[in-house]
Amino acid sequence: MLEELLGDKSSRFARTIKRLRDKRGLTQKQVADFAGISETAYRSYELGARKVKPEISDRIAKALKVRPEYLSVPEFGPKMEFFYALLENDELMGYTITEPNGKPAIVGGGMTAGLTFDGFLRSWNEMKKKLDAKEITREEYEDWKEIFDPGHWVNTPDGKSPWTGK
Repeated sequence: MLEELLGDKSSRFARTIKRLRDKRGLTQKQVADFAGISETAYRSYELGARKVKPEISDRIAKALKVRPEYLSVPEFGPKMEFFYALLENDELMGYTITEPNGKPAIVGGGMTAGLTFDGFLRSWNEMKKKLDAKEITREEYEDWKEIFDPGHWVNTPDGKSPWTGK
C-alpha cells in the first residue's frame, strides 16, 4: 500500500535512460558498448531490475550525452517532498528567503565552483524566455535541460564538455 502511494522511485532512472536512448536512435547494445558495460547489464538498468552504481551511471550518462546529474534527479511526488528537499538542504546550499515585491523568493546559495542558485535561476529564466518567445524549440529547451552547464565544471584538455563534445 505504501509503495503504491509513493510510487517506484527507482524506475525514474530506467525510464530516463530508455527515453534518451530512443531519442538518440541507439540500440541497447550501442549504449552498453559506449558505456563499457555488457548489454545484459544495460538492459537490466533500463528495465529497472538492477540498481546502478554511481560510476556506471556516469558512464551511461556520457554514452547518452547528458550530465550524470540529469540521470540522478529525484522524482518528487507530493509537493511536500520537494519542500522537504529544500528544507533539508538550506544550510548546505546557503539558501536565503527574500520578499521582492512582497512575494517570497529563494536567493543566494554558493554551491560549487562558482555555480550559484541565483546563476542557475538566471540561466533557466533566460531559456524559458527564449522558449516562450519561440526563439528555441521545445526540443532545444529539453536538450538544454539534459546538459545544463554553467561552464565551471569542464576540465578537459581541449576545453570541450565530456558529455556533449562541444
